[in-house]
Amino acid sequence: MESKVKVLILITGSIAAVRIPLLVSQLVKENFEIKCVISENAEKLIQPLSLSVLSRNPCILENDQWLHYQSTPLHIDLCNWADILLIAPLTATTLSKWVNGNADGLIPSILIANCKPIIVAPAMNTKMWLNQAVQRNYSLLENNKNVLSLQPSEGVLACDEIGIGKIPPNDLIQLAIEFIISQNKMHYCKDLLNKRFLITGGCTSEQIDAARNITNKSSGTMGLLLSQVARFRGAEVKYIHGPLKIKKDLTEGINSLEIETSIDLKKEIKKEISSCDYFFMNAAVSDLTIASDTSNKIPKNKIKDYLNTNLELVPDILRDISESKKHNQIFVGFCAFTGSIQDARKTIKDKIIKKGCDYMFANPIDIAGQGFGPSTKNEGWLFDKINMENHIQITSKIDIANKIINQIVSVNK
Repeated sequence: MESKVKVLILITGSIAAVRIPLLVSQLVKENFEIKCVISENAEKLIQPLSLSVLSRNPCILENDQWLHYQSTPLHIDLCNWADILLIAPLTATTLSKWVNGNADGLIPSILIANCKPIIVAPAMNTKMWLNQAVQRNYSLLENNKNVLSLQPSEGVLACDEIGIGKIPPNDLIQLAIEFIISQNKMHYCKDLLNKRFLITGGCTSEQIDAARNITNKSSGTMGLLLSQVARFRGAEVKYIHGPLKIKKDLTEGINSLEIETSIDLKKEIKKEISSCDYFFMNAAVSDLTIASDTSNKIPKNKIKDYLNTNLELVPDILRDISESKKHNQIFVGFCAFTGSIQDARKTIKDKIIKKGCDYMFANPIDIAGQGFGPSTKNEGWLFDKINMENHIQITSKIDIANKIINQIVSVNK
């Protein structure tokens, strides 16, 4: 059996600490090995015993730092044990100690001694978060090469104020952990700073009449994961998508815009396309639309004649947008296929030329457990305009997204 990924969770005294037991339970169910370290203030909010039971490991307390039976300093021992660290929630006090090298306490000692990838999930009142000193400290933290920082969310806070300061969703924290794992032996770094990605995803929908529409099965998961991966790696990202069919809360931190029709999609792409470095056309555009007025409901006994008379093809958005492509821009198309890759290969290569993109990622949708939906896995082949054909073996969609970006960025350095 594969060894479990070891995650060390550092919990400090924000009210958001009450969310962490659910996260621990979620990660254990996903086969992670979890150890928790809890600060004195966090102990007032959640019980160490509950963390011990949920994690299947003893919860480590602040006062455990210098226990007599420790053969090595505990903060060093824990850093050596972990594959990935997570500090959730991160308070203003712990942030200040960390960036200023103040090792007063077990958690600050761990943070200062750590060289492993660490995910940071801040949580505090809006006024505290926006305080000049906190923002200065946080900007120093973001410069650390091994730090993946998740910005706090907006919403109703524990003090009943509405603003920024909520801890990021547990699903997004887990996604960040899975992203770090997908880096494999590569150290995490923000290698896409100052790069701008425009990514589309999900399905478009075309109205047939007042009661019916034409759409497809795309959930929007792949485009969203491409967006989050690019964002985790430091890029500025705009995600334009159809209605998302995803139960997990994974949209936080992304500048996103929901559209409905192919016309809406093309209009929004045109607004953004000139300023992006990478354009990923992952949206599954409905192939058919209605040419006539759709404001009335067509009786069922007349629908066949209505469709025969009024159906027309939706224009190829990627091909049209590629006509204005700049020499320094990289365009990536996506192609779902059925049957064997041998049979689909010529069609895919023809599409790259026809659509004017630099790369095309093709994935099968007729294999059980692959294709549509957030919980499915995928495999695929990345083609370029010449002779490149790289097979990405079946894996999670977050890993697929990271590997696609890895290959495209490495070729174009």
